[in-house]
Amino acid sequence: MSALLSVIGKKGSGKSEILERLIALLSRRGFRVGVIKHLAREDIEIDEPGKDTYRYRSQGAETVILSGRRRLALFSNLREEMPFGRLLTFFEEFDLVFLEGYFQDEFPKLEVHRKELGERLLTERVPNVLAVVSDEVREGGPPHFSFDQLEELALLIEKQLIRKEVEAF
Repeated sequence: MSALLSVIGKKGSGKSEILERLIALLSRRGFRVGVIKHLAREDIEIDEPGKDTYRYRSQGAETVILSGRRRLALFSNLREEMPFGRLLTFFEEFDLVFLEGYFQDEFPKLEVHRKELGERLLTERVPNVLAVVSDEVREGGPPHFSFDQLEELALLIEKQLIRKEVEAF
């Protein structure tokens, strides 16, 4: 089963930037990495008007798969949100799946924080935080990394989530 890591933080904190950089670092190390981004809004449209897939869906096709030699895209109208466990079936052979927009207690979390947003860390009230990336130095709690220490963070993720190594005390 793939390791899961939920990336949390306020809007504008840099979650997408951190995700991009961590995906690149871990992929270069040979790990298969995926992402599930949860969107709470119902009015999103990711398929462009005028494209065949959009036109097929607008005419009543509930699901359209665009299949190419190296890429696959699935566009589907849902009657209700797909259960999280079913989403994971797309990632069965992956080493790590980053989750964005999932705050459930059971997932390990990486918090991305910027001092300029003026908010307290979510870590103070959200359980199961593996690490924090921040421009603000804090003592105690989970390990803190600056935005320039992502190599070190990738190593922590590799050891504790992908390889499941336990630190000896």
